[in-house]
Amino acid sequence: MTRSDKLDKILYVLLWVDKMELEQKPISKKITMLFINKSSDLELEPWEMQSLKEDLMDEGLIKTSNDELRITKKGRKFITRQQGFKKLDLIEIQEDLIREKTIEKFKYDKFSFWFSILAIIISLLSLFLR
Repeated sequence: MTRSDKLDKILYVLLWVDKMELEQKPISKKITMLFINKSSDLELEPWEMQSLKEDLMDEGLIKTSNDELRITKKGRKFITRQQGFKKLDLIEIQEDLIREKTIEKFKYDKFSFWFSILAIIISLLSLFLR
């Protein structure tokens, strides 16, 4: 599982917790990274849990409230409308592909340019040598 998948999964769990709170359904556990790790089968190491938590907090996607994790409005928007980190990875891959194809196209355009210059020179020479 990639890092982006793990970050998205954490956000989905926190989104589910937010939904439960809005429906006023009781949550019997304290929402911590350990709870998220166990409930979502992420199988994270303690250092990885801390690193992922810090990344999400730095982005402003989650916050701590009474030593529990909660998703922010920005986090809800990011995971629902913008489709999370996996979508960002996909966009980055697509941009790299576009960049690569553009460079490839310039190589062919450069060849076509010199080929057309050569054709013009040959036609001018044949015109003057008659």
